Amino acid sequence: MPLAEPRKSETWSSASSLNETVPAKSGNGIRNEGERYQQVRIMKLQRLGVLVASAVVLLVQNALAQTITIESWENTLDGWTVQQAAYSSAFSTKLGVTDGTYSLALTGTASPTYGQMLLGPSQMSLTTLLGSSDSLSLDVYTPDASFGYYLQFDFDVNNADTGYQSLDGYSYLATVIGSETTLTVPIPASIAATLASSSNPTELIIQVGGGYSDGNETMYLDNLRVHTIPEPSTIALLGFGLLGLICVARRRAS
Repeated sequence: MPLAEPRKSETWSSASSLNETVPAKSGNGIRNEGERYQQVRIMKLQRLGVLVASAVVLLVQNALAQTITIESWENTLDGWTVQQAAYSSAFSTKLGVTDGTYSLALTGTASPTYGQMLLGPSQMSLTTLLGSSDSLSLDVYTPDASFGYYLQFDFDVNNADTGYQSLDGYSYLATVIGSETTLTVPIPASIAATLASSSNPTELIIQVGGGYSDGNETMYLDNLRVHTIPEPSTIALLGFGLLGLICVARRRAS
């Protein structure tokens, strides 16, 4: 039996259904999708640019920061004076040397009194240096079983504009007896700002207190240093430059 041909109404109905399930895209639709894709691409590039810029600024800021030695006592006191009467100074090439060839050895016949141990020379260069720094560090070596097993340090500045001030509020950082200890104190922003605008010289004072071990009262000091911070204007110029590069990249992408 021959197959019956579909009626025209059925044929048109099927074609109509096919056209409804697969609509043709107009030129405007294609153009709109392209524009949306381009906008998304630009936004992603902008976000990536901001992340890269932030990372670069952080890396450059760390790179611009410097560690500058104030004193390493290379076989000379360089104008520093020992203040506690029970202590005398010498120099060592074997113990406590962390910078250069020598360390400063301070030996006592009594426990340190928590008063001034070392008084530095009054210098305008120190005012400038501390005004652009955010922390100060000192390396201290103590032999095993010395100082009754405890020795503590405080760092102070004396300037006509700041007065006599402890950098860490007289907290007296402790060393680890029998080993090398790096003591680091932050320089308060208020003190740094005052010194940055000061035209007066500054003294740096190291105060020491601790216990007593008869015949074992020697501490070795070396590498007194500050950690400077880059000028804010330098970081600002770098930031503006990176923002300019981002804007140029955005224009090219669009």
